[in-house]
Amino acid sequence: MAIVFSLFIALTVLAPALSSAQTTRTVTVMADLAHGESDKYLNYIMGNITFVKWIVNNDMLTPDKLADVDILLIGQPTVAFSADEINAIIDWLSKGNKALWVGGDSDYGNGYQTIQIVNNLMEAIGSKLRLEQGAVYSNYNGTYTYGGSDWPVIAKAYYRMLAFVEPDNRPDLYTQILSAGISKPILMHGPTCVIWVDSSGNYHDPVTDITSDLIRLVYFHYAHIGVNYANWAPLVYDPVKYSKDENTFVGYMAEYWGDKNVIIVLSGESIYGDYEPAWASSYYGIPLDGPRWVTNFITWLATIVTSRVTTTVTSTETFTTTATTTVTSTTTFTTTYTTTSTTTTVDWTTTGVVAGVLVLIIIIEGVLLARRPGKK
Repeated sequence: MAIVFSLFIALTVLAPALSSAQTTRTVTVMADLAHGESDKYLNYIMGNITFVKWIVNNDMLTPDKLADVDILLIGQPTVAFSADEINAIIDWLSKGNKALWVGGDSDYGNGYQTIQIVNNLMEAIGSKLRLEQGAVYSNYNGTYTYGGSDWPVIAKAYYRMLAFVEPDNRPDLYTQILSAGISKPILMHGPTCVIWVDSSGNYHDPVTDITSDLIRLVYFHYAHIGVNYANWAPLVYDPVKYSKDENTFVGYMAEYWGDKNVIIVLSGESIYGDYEPAWASSYYGIPLDGPRWVTNFITWLATIVTSRVTTTVTSTETFTTTATTTVTSTTTFTTTYTTTSTTTTVDWTTTGVVAGVLVLIIIIEGVLLARRPGKK
């Protein structure tokens, strides 16, 4: 298909031109199935997103297995990572130019174990991203305006959450790729939300409080917090205070390590292996942009690991920005960014061109949207 050829050219020819130190290559993506993850829809994802090389891991993660991997996907693990595996991931990330995505779950049933496994992994690798100890639900009967249309926020049940791709405007990190061509919600079936923790161990609400190395990608709207597991309480969102369907939560969030050109993404549900993964193109009669979202997401990760050219500088600054979320009426969240660590500057000579080409390709050619689950 033309999309496959075009994206392959963009990622393997144009992107490496950003740095003389890079050579033409194909991005390698490893999907992990060694920690109790289901492979539901993974074959559809790999069969449609062909501009990368896919590897499926069914055994213990080791330095040798990760050696040639650019992007590691871990979709809703139910088996904990060993100390050796965690060290292998840490060593892999330390080499730079890597992307790690981990998908979580709510605390319904045995989901609390996934939350614990994921949060332990995030802490061990030095990430500030965490899953909230609970679930995101909604009984809201109204709609949310998105992409010029009014959409329900659930797929006919309080736990079948619909989420909306609304990435922070970060041209330095090509976030325009994520929402290109998307006009419908995506499915997050029985999710939790993403929060973050600072170096002092304090947990934060990313909707209103965020640092400059964090990027919000996907939101829930008109939702509330629920708790299913009796032996814990949410870390940020008090279920009494957040009991009404009037809240916004973050479904996907990224953390960027500028000194290593590493992007880490955490989500409250999975793109593959979930009860009904985010790849879904429709659910209970509601059309979804799942295939486009997953394709955009992999494209974004591949763009970052191949085309970022950074020079490390150190600065300390505090600044404020305003993010606007449109609901039935417009609600404005004031977000305070505090930067006290390493930031980066970018050589934009050809980076913007590559990102623009990728977005244009996605919009014009549709990024395989016609492919629904069940087709390959």
